[in-house]
Amino acid sequence: MRAMFKTAFACLFALVLVSCGGSSSPPPPTVTVTPSSATVALNATQQFSASSSTGTSAMATWSVNGVQGGNSTVGTIDSTGKYTAPGSFPSPNAVTITASIGGGSGTASATVAYLMNNRAAESVPVKMGSSGGNAKDFVDSGGTRTCCSGTLGALVSRGGSTFILSNNHVLDKSGTGTPGDNIQQPGLVDNQCDLAGAPPTTVGNLTEAAALKPSPCSGVCTGPAPSNVDAAIAAINVANVDGSGSILELGAAGPSSIAAAPPSSTLAVPAVGQNVAKSGRSTGLTCSVVGSVNTSISVQYDAACGGALAFTSTFANQVVINGGSFSQSGDSGSLVVTTDTARPVGLVFAGNSTSTSANPIQDVLNAFAGGGTTTIVGGGDHAVSCQPTASSTLASTSVGASSTKLSVQETDRVSAVKDKYANELLQDSAIADVAVGASADSSGEGALVITLQEATTVPAVLDGVRTRVTYAFSPAPRASVDAISGAKLLNQALAQSLMQQSGIQGVGIGISDDNPAEPAMVIYTISGIPHPDISPVMAGLRTRIIEGDRFRAFGWGRDAVNQTSCRQKQPAKIATQVRTK
Repeated sequence: MRAMFKTAFACLFALVLVSCGGSSSPPPPTVTVTPSSATVALNATQQFSASSSTGTSAMATWSVNGVQGGNSTVGTIDSTGKYTAPGSFPSPNAVTITASIGGGSGTASATVAYLMNNRAAESVPVKMGSSGGNAKDFVDSGGTRTCCSGTLGALVSRGGSTFILSNNHVLDKSGTGTPGDNIQQPGLVDNQCDLAGAPPTTVGNLTEAAALKPSPCSGVCTGPAPSNVDAAIAAINVANVDGSGSILELGAAGPSSIAAAPPSSTLAVPAVGQNVAKSGRSTGLTCSVVGSVNTSISVQYDAACGGALAFTSTFANQVVINGGSFSQSGDSGSLVVTTDTARPVGLVFAGNSTSTSANPIQDVLNAFAGGGTTTIVGGGDHAVSCQPTASSTLASTSVGASSTKLSVQETDRVSAVKDKYANELLQDSAIADVAVGASADSSGEGALVITLQEATTVPAVLDGVRTRVTYAFSPAPRASVDAISGAKLLNQALAQSLMQQSGIQGVGIGISDDNPAEPAMVIYTISGIPHPDISPVMAGLRTRIIEGDRFRAFGWGRDAVNQTSCRQKQPAKIATQVRTK
């Protein structure tokens, strides 16, 4: 009997093993969706494709935000992976595209955006924020025509007349234009250098430009004294320009577009941390924050459209806005406004890979006061939409501790200071922790990361090592207006000497990223050019270092040069090269 039971149990065990082995199945395949992310305009399409790790050619099943085939709210997707964005702006405007094949799935993200039209030919009456420039801003050399243009920024009023406001280097060709020159929309770069494009609209005639020269002037200086702004005005063609001063995309977001609207007629005083927006030819409506004020900055200018470097001009008391995506070449001349009230703050005139520089708007208007008081053509206060095309809400361009890997030597240096001071610091009941991390004010430098559970005073530097303060309570303190105002005075004493140092192209006042409760001297350095060691503290202020390429009035941001081939009115062919400002 026992033998029979053992035999039966052995058979049952064998059957279980066979049954378990026979029912096992391979893991689901890995599915890859291409592209992994895309920006799609309202009502526009984007083709996605899916591939399986098993190599199967089976067609994928597609869904949007978990809905097979999608719907009219989030967009639809067909059996081939062709996604069609909705006709109305969804909220949130980021959706997930999912492809399923053989039990496996993969995803991609699609961001639904408003269609930017700032480069296009505007219907009459033309609105500001659009492509435009001097009709003679081109250079013919051999068989090549190089043409340039930028943005028609805003309308201003003086002595009962209305003018287009933009940069000197956009309307007056960096001081080489002639009063009366036609100003056109779109600019030459968006009209095939006028060799084969549709006839542009003449929107005005060059009237006056603030003098643009190298500064400080060296040697014998002739002509008008250099101004502290890059600005020009052109009397409008009343029949062809929207006299309300409306700027593309400067209004509230609608279901299918961002409304055009005039700015506020009330000016704003530039302030550190101020939320701002601009609408320009290249990047449309973008939003960011003011990173520094009272900034001295050097900017490179070309001799002519597409020409060699002509001079570097130094400007004082400028506004610098954070984020490499706030502007690109072609946005020169755009009006910067506050996002909550649309009050004018400045006029974009230069940029680099990390920042945008703008002339303070009051300085711009004062430059044309010789013919009477100059004012912005606008209306009442209103909020500006910041959910558009390429908005940048970067609060900082610095690199934080979580994303910066320190060298072994730097980690050892900071660790030694931590070992020396940690116990002493922790005697303060407000300090919860002391750790080794990276500075947010200076990429590559270490810092003692000090966590506070209540307010207390923390030294900015210990034995040459920066301190970085994090707050375990809210609201976290921010540098006061009075503290920033006091820092401006200290900055004036140091900016001139620092700007004479190799590798330094700008000095302003902002807020420390290592301790937002304190103002900081913001120092803009040039990538690839050595500069003197910058102390963590100067004149009692923390220093914040932002490295980038040279500030330029031409060609910053992504490569703005494109080449095409087109035909003149006569039979001969000529190559065109376009450059944005």
